[in-house]
Amino acid sequence: MNKSIFSILGLGFATFCLPETGSAIDYQEEIRPILNDKCFKCHSGPRAKGKLRMDSEDNFADRIGGNDPVIIPGDAATSLLAIKAGLPREDGDAMPPPPARARGAEPMTAVELNLVKQWIALGAKFEAGEVKATEAAPAEPAMTNEVHSWTNFEGNTIKASFIRLDGSNVVIKMENGQEIPYALDKLSAESQSLAKKLSGQ
Repeated sequence: MNKSIFSILGLGFATFCLPETGSAIDYQEEIRPILNDKCFKCHSGPRAKGKLRMDSEDNFADRIGGNDPVIIPGDAATSLLAIKAGLPREDGDAMPPPPARARGAEPMTAVELNLVKQWIALGAKFEAGEVKATEAAPAEPAMTNEVHSWTNFEGNTIKASFIRLDGSNVVIKMENGQEIPYALDKLSAESQSLAKKLSGQ
């Protein structure tokens, strides 16, 4: 059921399963090893391709959000890193590019790409545990338990409970209890108004 729900809404979660628990993904233990194996060959050191240096967290952080992002926190569907890593191997924009693949460079596996997408969807944080939903102040019980219809700008709709506004994201709760952050500006105007109303704004 959850897979079909995500597919209908198209929130950027349609291509992978979310974690079964509410815990954050550990960048150092789970994400950095993938990037080290599949990305660092071209994207490390002072001569990193595309000026995208991923071996240094400070340099990498400069491309997460901001004016020239390769990652948009909370939105894997529009993050260039996830998009290009998921392109067909023959696509000229795919990462690693076809010439590098011809020399033996390997793309992320489906499992690796899905984990990276989960990390992005949860905020693309380097600090373990920073994005745990349970660490935030709880919403009013009535708001948490009441199910609402949420529609994105493409017109796709699902039903989920409102939890809270968290910066530029609205956090909703699915039927399985999983709390999902989603970029507020990706929702329809009506759903944005609903989120602000429920948060007391």
